[in-house]
Amino acid sequence: APGLRVRLCAVCLPMPTAPADSTLVSKCAAFDAFSAGKRPAGGNVVRGVRWSPDGSCLLTASEDCALRVFHLPSEVAHDAYATTCAAAEAERGDGSGGGDGAATASENGNGAVTGGGGGDSEEELRPALRIDEGESVYDYAWYPLMSAHDPMTCCLLSTSRGRPVHLWDAVSGTLRASYVGFNHLDEVDAANSVVFEPSGRFIYAGYERAVRVFDVTRPGRAIETRPTAATRKSRDGQRGLLSCLAFSPDGSGLYAAGSFAGSIGLYVDNAKAHVALLGGHTGGVTQVQFTPDGLYLLSGARRDGRIIAWDVRNTCQPVAEYVRSSPTNQRIGFDLSRDGSHLFTGSPPRGGGP
Repeated sequence: APGLRVRLCAVCLPMPTAPADSTLVSKCAAFDAFSAGKRPAGGNVVRGVRWSPDGSCLLTASEDCALRVFHLPSEVAHDAYATTCAAAEAERGDGSGGGDGAATASENGNGAVTGGGGGDSEEELRPALRIDEGESVYDYAWYPLMSAHDPMTCCLLSTSRGRPVHLWDAVSGTLRASYVGFNHLDEVDAANSVVFEPSGRFIYAGYERAVRVFDVTRPGRAIETRPTAATRKSRDGQRGLLSCLAFSPDGSGLYAAGSFAGSIGLYVDNAKAHVALLGGHTGGVTQVQFTPDGLYLLSGARRDGRIIAWDVRNTCQPVAEYVRSSPTNQRIGFDLSRDGSHLFTGSPPRGGGP
């Protein structure tokens, strides 16, 4: 988002059946980290932010071609953990447990400094790690089994313009491995999207009309290339740059690939051809995400004011559409609550202001 900031908020709203305004209570923010150092013309715009799988960190990508890892303050991490426990207990129906206390230090070891007590105060997050890619970052992803208690699992993927897929150590910032895709001329071909499959053993990367599969333990060339269409003009298959990838969390091996040509392909990890090809978007698809139960797929596109929900058991027609503003080619992200009951989406500033 523009404005040189990343903001983490607690959202207070009921269980809505229609879009509703939310009361946002700022817990902590990162301003200074994106206003210092190398900045391209027009400001250092934050291009995205993602939670770590264990909920302890945030990973951002920005216009200065850098990835940053932020450790969450203990109060926020505690609140997130308590919310997760409460949701799990509510699902079990036992109604037990769940503490509600939290403490905030004036300065702690997790990279955050408290701005004062209560009211409008918020903690200024400082990056625990910065990784300079050197070129525009196309996509990035956490290792799915990442835990802050096990440094070996603290790693992340990134892909950027003209570069191989990189596997970075999220503690030291060192490069662990590189995975290289080659085109038909045997030239390095940069991936447009990357994702780990749920076990963390393989990396799936999206290219033009192809998905390449890499073995995490074997850096270098892909172990398999899966074409999604024979040619650019082919009427069969999925054409265009594969701009986003997502695996179903149900362990079935089902994954979705979104294309800048406006289509969404559903695939399984043990077959090369798609099992379904979905249309419906008027612009290039920029994000696909499964619900936590794996039964539904949500998709968003640029220059398309809808997030479309698909039932993966019956993909002939969308089951729901959620309206938002997406008037430009900018990637506007969305996310689901952990239990899948709430959908959150970004939107351009009202009135065109900052």
